[in-house]
Amino acid sequence: MPETPPEPTPTDAAPPASGGPVKDDRGEIILWHVPLSRSMRVLWLLNELELPFRLRVMDLRSKDMRGAEYEAIHPVGRAPALQVDGNVIHESGAMVEYLCETRGPHLWRGPGEDGRLGWLDWLHFAETIGQHIANLTQSHLMLRDPATRSLTVMKLETARLGRTLRLVEQTVQGQDWLMSGGFSGVDCAVGWSVWTAGRFTRLSPALQAYADRCTSRPAFRRALPQEGEPQLYDRDFYELPDA
Repeated sequence: MPETPPEPTPTDAAPPASGGPVKDDRGEIILWHVPLSRSMRVLWLLNELELPFRLRVMDLRSKDMRGAEYEAIHPVGRAPALQVDGNVIHESGAMVEYLCETRGPHLWRGPGEDGRLGWLDWLHFAETIGQHIANLTQSHLMLRDPATRSLTVMKLETARLGRTLRLVEQTVQGQDWLMSGGFSGVDCAVGWSVWTAGRFTRLSPALQAYADRCTSRPAFRRALPQEGEPQLYDRDFYELPDA
């Protein structure tokens, strides 16, 4: 994982520190984002597409996401939220698909195209990986009192996470990206999941090489937290606690 923060995204100098409705947005694309969370998938894709957008950086540990202003954007109080084409989308997978369909057909597989089924399968499989990452993030980071944690659940989730990664491993052992035609939008979805999974389970050589290919992309590096932004994770790897 890179130690030196990348250069700020050119389209987003000095983003506001909190979310909320943006007045007179003139049809802008706006992403409400928690650094290093699954909203990074969407930020990475926006950078790959070189689209102009406004970034609203959120802090998961602050009250910003539970305030009335952000509730008007995302009633559940989670990130990401994406304003695009006059609407707000609340699911990162839907954001990836919509952005590829409307702004990046070269990263998409449309109805009737070769690879359509595989592209959709990978897009949704990213959430299969993500649910285990979310559970482990909750246990390792949010439940600060060890008495509130279940070591059994943490071990199960770690094992399940490792098992879900096998399908990705089988694919990237024989090719650089998930789709045989090359890098696509599903690599933003699954690639973030694999890279983040490496904080909780040791990646195989094939998976680590895939994660390295993802992190070497300039658009990925621009999606990393900038100096002064809140960070979700405070270490590269989280060991299971002792029994």
